[in-house]
Amino acid sequence: MKNTTTVKDLVCGMDIEKATAAGRTEYKGQTYYFCGLKCKDKFDLSPEQYLSKSAGPKSGHGCCG
Repeated sequence: MKNTTTVKDLVCGMDIEKATAAGRTEYKGQTYYFCGLKCKDKFDLSPEQYLSKSAGPKSGHGCCG
């Protein structure tokens, strides 16, 4: 059985697998994973904006669609 680890893209809220994430970045010693380069770029420009957001569900994935 394959062991997968899913994480949440902080920009769009999408659940993604670490192994297949399209983008990743390190910030303050923590690695964050993203569904695509658009989300990674948005996070890199303003990481605190996404880290301070509540972890509530988002409606749709504007970056991915």
